[in-house]
Amino acid sequence: MAFGQAAAMRIRVLGPLEVWSGEGWVGISAEKWRALLACLVLNAGQIVPTETLIFELWADTPPPTSNNLVSIYVNQLRRAIGDTDGRILIRRKPGYQLKVGPDDTDLQRFESLVAGGRDARSRGDPDTAAALLAEAEGLWRGRFLADVPPTMLVCAEADRATELRVSAAELRIESNLECGQRAEVIPELRRLLAEYPLRERLWLLLMRALRGTGRHAEALNIYGEARSVIAEELGVDPGPELQQMYAELLSADATAPPHPTAGEADEIARGEIAGTIAAGALADFVGAAAEREGAAAPTEPAGPPRPRPAQLPPDIADFTGRRNQVDYLRDALSSPDATADPGAVRIAVIAGAAGLGKTTLGVHAAHQVRQLFPDGQLYVDLSGASSEPAPPGDVLARFLRDLGVDGDKIPVGDAERAALYRTQLTGRRVLILLDDAKDAAQVRPLLPGSASCAVVVTTRNRSPYLVSTGFVDLNTLPGPEALELFSRIVRDGRPAAEPEATVQVLFACAGLPLAIRICAARLATRGQWRIATMAARLRDERHRLDELQVGDLEVRASFQVSYDSLRAGRSRVDPAHAFRLLGLWSGQRISTPAAAALIGEPEGDVADALETLVDVNLLESPEPDWYQLHDLLRLFATERAQAEEPEEIRHSAVARLLRWYPAMAETAADVIAPQRYRISPGEPHAHGLLLDSVEAALTWYDSERAGVVAAIRQAAAAGLHDIAWQLAVALFPLFDRRGNWADCITAHRIAVESTRAAGQRQAEAWTVQNLGQALALVGEEDAFTYLEEALAIRREISDRDGEAQTAISLAYTYNILRGPEAAFDHSLRNLEILRRGGNRVLLGIGLTNHADYCLALGRLDEAADCSREALGILAPLEKHGRGYATETLGRVYLESDRLSEAIASLNEAYRLHLADGALRAQAAALKYLAEAQRRAGYTDQARESLTAAAALFRKLKVDKEVAAVQSALAELASPPENADVGQRPR
Repeated sequence: MAFGQAAAMRIRVLGPLEVWSGEGWVGISAEKWRALLACLVLNAGQIVPTETLIFELWADTPPPTSNNLVSIYVNQLRRAIGDTDGRILIRRKPGYQLKVGPDDTDLQRFESLVAGGRDARSRGDPDTAAALLAEAEGLWRGRFLADVPPTMLVCAEADRATELRVSAAELRIESNLECGQRAEVIPELRRLLAEYPLRERLWLLLMRALRGTGRHAEALNIYGEARSVIAEELGVDPGPELQQMYAELLSADATAPPHPTAGEADEIARGEIAGTIAAGALADFVGAAAEREGAAAPTEPAGPPRPRPAQLPPDIADFTGRRNQVDYLRDALSSPDATADPGAVRIAVIAGAAGLGKTTLGVHAAHQVRQLFPDGQLYVDLSGASSEPAPPGDVLARFLRDLGVDGDKIPVGDAERAALYRTQLTGRRVLILLDDAKDAAQVRPLLPGSASCAVVVTTRNRSPYLVSTGFVDLNTLPGPEALELFSRIVRDGRPAAEPEATVQVLFACAGLPLAIRICAARLATRGQWRIATMAARLRDERHRLDELQVGDLEVRASFQVSYDSLRAGRSRVDPAHAFRLLGLWSGQRISTPAAAALIGEPEGDVADALETLVDVNLLESPEPDWYQLHDLLRLFATERAQAEEPEEIRHSAVARLLRWYPAMAETAADVIAPQRYRISPGEPHAHGLLLDSVEAALTWYDSERAGVVAAIRQAAAAGLHDIAWQLAVALFPLFDRRGNWADCITAHRIAVESTRAAGQRQAEAWTVQNLGQALALVGEEDAFTYLEEALAIRREISDRDGEAQTAISLAYTYNILRGPEAAFDHSLRNLEILRRGGNRVLLGIGLTNHADYCLALGRLDEAADCSREALGILAPLEKHGRGYATETLGRVYLESDRLSEAIASLNEAYRLHLADGALRAQAAALKYLAEAQRRAGYTDQARESLTAAAALFRKLKVDKEVAAVQSALAELASPPENADVGQRPR
């Protein structure tokens, strides 16, 4: 790896821009930095003038300080990539140079592997070629420089790289075919052709693969598809290679044994063959087809040709995305599953919520395979989500007429109609699209009995009977596909010209294709609108659904159909009532116990109602016992609640849920920190969970982490200020154990305002104290202001324990922000006061902290005495503080080179921190333990401790500590030859 004398580092451009940090791949956080690095990477080794970089970053509108900004960005970028000494990103007049070696980017590696694969093929070694080319393709992680703004340079290089990628895929698939892997490459070729339909080589390879698996008829149909696409887009016929392949297929088909059916021969004879092969070959082919048709003629009397219905709705010209689902459906409908019953009908089910594009996808997939069903396609809208679903008997009668049965010969009974329907379809190749099915009972009579047919079902409901077939559970569109759909419908330069407004519109649509289509259609018909206009109209959530309608398309109406279909069923809780109340919760997710509190019913009954909502796709269940509403469905649910639920019911429901959270938080905090400061005990709740261990308490908090902050916000916004501040302070020990200080700060900023609104002076001091301590732990100088304010309030109201707590926090903050010298005198004065007071837990904490300051100042004897005294006080009272006191004593032993005692104490400290769930403390104890083990010669044990510490620091996202631990691990890589490797003392 070449980067001068710097540490080894690589750059990845085949996807989002990333650099190797020495520990893993990391992204570049700022967009301008990414653009700058991308420009330098794409000109690797060359000096790029500053003017070029400025143009790449700001085009024709650079700011007046652009030269200075480039210099600042370069310095920031150097820090981001670990090049603080400037030996990789070099200042060279008139600009900058990025020094890279021949294999420092994944693009260079990709090109090298492709060249190796090409050489292997030329040597007649397809196995090696396929392996090298597959390795090359595996380097791609998405679109080229996916997170870099698409400038002219980036787009040009992206086009070049994409061409290389597709060419490599073609070369690798050709190698796969030479290795006999024919069936395996067919799905991939279909996916590639969906994206690159004009690449004749892909069509050729697909025809070769199909021919190799004996699927001649499909290979012939593929030629027809290729010819149609190429003629429509380019106005020319396919090239000579494709034409030659087609002629070979026809010739092989003409000399094959007479096994095809009359329908197959008719399909081929009438296919798109005119003008593609020589007249003699065509005559031979048609003659052979006629002979086969005669040989396979049915024994029944000849009659008029049976109707060939063609009822598929038109495909949508701007269909976008869903590539994986389209490929899956096409493969599922194209050939029977080899593992299934050979007589089983191919059924593909597309399920999903309203507005996700189920019908659009079903129609599009059906058009992709319609040529495989020459006897026709049937379509019906079953209106399953409406109040009047189509009766299966009526649909059967219509289908029978469409298949050529005279009206007077259609049976009266549904069972007889279904039997005749199956008889009519036997041996015929018909595709049936059943749109908007209610359930399996509605679909079952409409299924054919012949494996020659295939069925596509779209439904808003999840039916277990239907899920057992080919199943596509449709979800929202991912960001790139949403942008592609939006841009294709708008059809002008506005999305590229207004990227931020476009993101805002797509965010408001929340990935719902119907909503995206509506917004894009409105913009397409209003050329004078800026996208920012649409974004502004969507900004107010109260009116967002009003904006999401155009013509006969309306998001609210689509939701209403599903909502109107709800029935209470066997559950004691009305699913529609549950749906409405869920719209009152502002959090993203809700657990079953929390939902039970919201709805005010037993968990079992609530769970039944929620699962009913999941079955009709009005609610999502990302994991067991957890539920969430799509953003737009949440707005609809809120509307329904406002319209249908009395104000008293709405208020009571929200209050129940918001009281459940502090009750649960108090329960968890009682387990975690039973000796914590408090004003009043928590309120019990009927829907509380049993949290009987530290692990259970922290598991509850981890799962509800986002919910508790949302609850604090909602309580404050609703004027329930006592709930807001009580929940925040109850959560403080949990925030502490998990190191979630950003959440803690957010929660306590709200809580401080709530205590002031409620006039709770003692609670105000408590929340201000917690906020100050949290700010100190993230290095904010504002911590002093808040802690001084808390101290003043607590003195004013004569809260002695609170005053002592704040004094300890102030000394601790001085240590963090100003160093141990600044903290020492404050702490010493605090100890005098604490000894005169009666709170033994606070004295133990003060002694532990003072020991830490003494240790940092080299006063080892004082540190040891304070630690031992703290342990004597805390041992029977407070395990959290006991862990810290034990750790400090272990560090004293370490500094005194008393390694056996240090190892024993630090092992014990780690055990206490582990039992307490304090992640940051666990990591610190392991780091110090590793140092003691290293010095004692226990190298393997030290490596284990450091590896575990690195994992914890990484989880906590403490990058500085991760780097320090990684450095210590590197030093252990080559232990001394005379090291005494033993077992870790316990």
